[in-house]
Amino acid sequence: RESGLRLEIAEERHCKMVMPLTEKHVNHIGIAYAGSMFVLAEVFTAYMLYCTYGTEDWIPIAARDEIEYVKPCKGDMIIDYSLTKEEADALIAPVLPRGKGRITLKYPITDPDGEIVAYMTAVVYLRPKNPV
Repeated sequence: RESGLRLEIAEERHCKMVMPLTEKHVNHIGIAYAGSMFVLAEVFTAYMLYCTYGTEDWIPIAARDEIEYVKPCKGDMIIDYSLTKEEADALIAPVLPRGKGRITLKYPITDPDGEIVAYMTAVVYLRPKNPV
């Protein structure tokens, strides 16, 4: 609530989140704090997994997160990302035989003009919600 983070779209295999660039998220030279961008990206990953794989079978655990900063962000930070059914199926296919494992999502973070300001790579360990 304090961050101002907004989930604007949450539908099957598609999410859009916005972190407004308020004074809480601006550093000493007037651009977005790296930490604020990271918070947006990590929360987004959780929503994207929920919208793609649901909550019935899997518990996601962050294994590794990495942001590649491309250029300074001077406006709201936006992630609008979707997967096709085929892409989602391919991501989880290696996990299914063992019933657990890692998947990797990589998506862009943009400013309001659609300029890419960073890329997030999120490695998530999926473990079974109800192990046999």
